[in-house]
Amino acid sequence: MSVTENIKRLDPTLEIHNEGEWGGTVSEFSAFNDAGLEAEVGEFLYGLIRLLKPDRVLETGTHVGVGACYLGKALQDNQKGTLDTIEFLPELHHKAVDRIKRMGLEYRVNLYLQDVKDFEPYGKYDLILLDTEPQTRFAEFLKFYPYLNDGGFIFIHDLHRHMHQIPNEEHGFAWPFGTIPSALEELVVGGQVRPFHFTTPRGLAGFYKSHPGDYNFGKEKP
Repeated sequence: MSVTENIKRLDPTLEIHNEGEWGGTVSEFSAFNDAGLEAEVGEFLYGLIRLLKPDRVLETGTHVGVGACYLGKALQDNQKGTLDTIEFLPELHHKAVDRIKRMGLEYRVNLYLQDVKDFEPYGKYDLILLDTEPQTRFAEFLKFYPYLNDGGFIFIHDLHRHMHQIPNEEHGFAWPFGTIPSALEELVVGGQVRPFHFTTPRGLAGFYKSHPGDYNFGKEKP
C-alpha cells in the first residue's frame, strides 16, 4: 500500500483528484486539493525522510495538513524525529490539527498557529519545506537557513526551474516570488548551497547545504 493510499484509508474525508482538474488537462500527477503538495511530491518527501532519518523537520504553510501527513507518517515509520509545522490562518490550523489527530500523528507533529516571521526555532533541522505564500518564501529561506544542519535540504514548493525570474505580462518581473535576494545568490555562487529542480506541475526547487565532509571537486590532485 502506498503512503497516499494509507493516508486516504486513515482519513476518509480526503479525496484524491487528478492534477489536471485545476490545470485544464489530464495530468500524470494527482493531489488532494489545489493548494498543497501533489501526492507524488508528498511521496517523494516521505521517501527522503525515510532515507535521511532526520531528528527534526520544519514545514511552513501547514494549510489543511496534507503535507504534514506525508512528513509525519515518514517520521512515525522511522520511529524517530518530529515535525514543526506553522500556519497563520486559524480555520486551516484547526482543520490540520483534527487531521493529524485522525492520522494518529500527534506525537510526531507539532502544529503552530502563528505567522512564520514570528516563529523562532529552538534548534536545528535536517530538512525544511517552505510552502506558505510565494512572496514570502525567499525571505523564509534566509530566516531558516542558519537553522539547517550541514548536509541538510531546503525545499520550496511551487518554484519552477526558472525560479520565476522571468517577465509576467500581468504582474511584472519575477511574479509572484519576487527577485532572488542577493544573500541567496551569494550562497549559491559561493558554493554553500547547491540548487536542484524537479519538473512537477506546481514546481519544486531543492537546495542542498554543503557539508564539510563533501568532496571538493576543485581541489588539486596529489
